[in-house]
Amino acid sequence: MRVSVRKGMRWIGGLGLVLLMAAGGCSRSAGSLDQMEERDPLLKRARERKNQQDVDGAIELFNKALERKPNLARAHLEVGHLYDSQKQDYIRALYHYQRYLELRPQTEKRPVVEDLIRHARVRFASTLPAQPSGAIEEIALLRQEIEALRARLGEAAKAVPAAAAAATAAAAPAAAQVAGAPRPPEPAPAQPPMSTYIVQPGDNLSRIAERMYGNSGRWSDIYEANRSTLKSPESVRVGQTLVIPK
Repeated sequence: MRVSVRKGMRWIGGLGLVLLMAAGGCSRSAGSLDQMEERDPLLKRARERKNQQDVDGAIELFNKALERKPNLARAHLEVGHLYDSQKQDYIRALYHYQRYLELRPQTEKRPVVEDLIRHARVRFASTLPAQPSGAIEEIALLRQEIEALRARLGEAAKAVPAAAAAATAAAAPAAAQVAGAPRPPEPAPAQPPMSTYIVQPGDNLSRIAERMYGNSGRWSDIYEANRSTLKSPESVRVGQTLVIPK
């Protein structure tokens, strides 16, 4: 029995040693993640551009690396620092700093990155326009005026239905009187206008009637309308203007 107990204790102790070694290995792997990411080819090219003082080219390559691998923490940190120190784009810098801390919550660089975040916030605040003198008082007065206008509009909205009812009541007798009055006679329909026709070579009254009415038998209508200029139905002349009744 004692031998079994000793073996069990040895086994537990060995397991504890294995777990400790595993924990130490995990912490080391977490600390070396940045070094592993440095092998990324786009990250290497971005650093080369940065060393060559090509800030825009470096930022472009860092962002391409992040488009391909959004969780590339090292790229967030380095492009954030470029936005901060070179471009004074503090909003983007703050975003990338925060993303780095989200992806590396246990990083030994946390105090440094948090200090960068504080400084970026201060610098961003310094770029904001100063508050104009008396702005708060002016805003308060504007709010009072808005409230007064709203109250007036409310009173006017209540008065509209009453005024509409009074106007309807006043108009009712006049409408009744108008309804009882005799209707004026409707105007007689206007006579249809007359048109004219210039006689062409080969025309006669029958051909003109066919062309104008679609009925050659109505030549007499044209003749009667032009009796003052025609001696007979056969006296039509080329170029003569004839009245064509509708």
